Amino acid sequence: MITIKRMSDCTLAEITKAWNRGFEGYFIPVEMTEESIVQRLGAEGYHISLSVVAFDGDEPIGLVASGLRSIAGKKVAWNGGTGVATEYRRQGVGRQLMEATLQLYEEAGAEVATLEAISKNEKAIRLYEQLGYEVVDRLLFWQQSGVLPADAFGAQHADQYRVRAGISQEAARLPFYKAEVPWQNQWLSLRDAEVILIDDQRGETVGYAMYKRVLNEEGQLAAVTLRQCAALPNSPDTENILRVALQHLYQPEKDCKRTTFNLPASDKLLLSVLESAGFGPSETEQVYMVKKLSPKETHM
Repeated sequence: MITIKRMSDCTLAEITKAWNRGFEGYFIPVEMTEESIVQRLGAEGYHISLSVVAFDGDEPIGLVASGLRSIAGKKVAWNGGTGVATEYRRQGVGRQLMEATLQLYEEAGAEVATLEAISKNEKAIRLYEQLGYEVVDRLLFWQQSGVLPADAFGAQHADQYRVRAGISQEAARLPFYKAEVPWQNQWLSLRDAEVILIDDQRGETVGYAMYKRVLNEEGQLAAVTLRQCAALPNSPDTENILRVALQHLYQPEKDCKRTTFNLPASDKLLLSVLESAGFGPSETEQVYMVKKLSPKETHM
């Protein structure tokens, strides 16, 4: 008999086993140890009281790991991973997990539920649609490798701007900060990311970028992954501000791998700048799905 428990009522060993069995053979390997599960749940802001684990008798066979944040004045619940053990797939376990999850969201007062799904995972997407989620955007993992020309991003009059290091909270306070994005690209998930802020000649911040770098064993740049990049909208220099930011964070003269992570396809101006610099799609793509909820309570 299949039963669903809150993650807060499970042992660490059960959670780890449910995670590893749920994501076995998945599109992207995500095997965890008990230590890495603890680190991930804490660092990324999961709520174990909103997360659920499926059991067949005493055996953990799947889970949904979730979180809850206040975004643009709304309580938004996000699904940070749904997995079911291979031999239990296509038997309704995923639906049971999701139905229990959505009930917990509403009891917690969430007004919106979001999730990301690999575009190739058509069966999962159909299930989410049956439960009321809608695809609102595509999420792109573009890439470019190797040395680029110094002017690859076409930034003009870069000396008119001051590029300075900041923290994610500074970017989040900007009036044009993009709050309604997939949870892993929200500032609360990017406390350890690098942030640059672009100031104009009047000292006004007109652009920002959040990104992560990877260094090799020699301390040299191996990879740069863009998580967010935005510029003051409705400005005659919006595109150039984006170019200045990308020029700075991607360092064209370096021989490294350059990628984007969950970049919304609707961000057409940014994509056009990246494409002009030689970026192109990778094999990975996700969809961003949203469901409106009917919260039962307004506290938690």
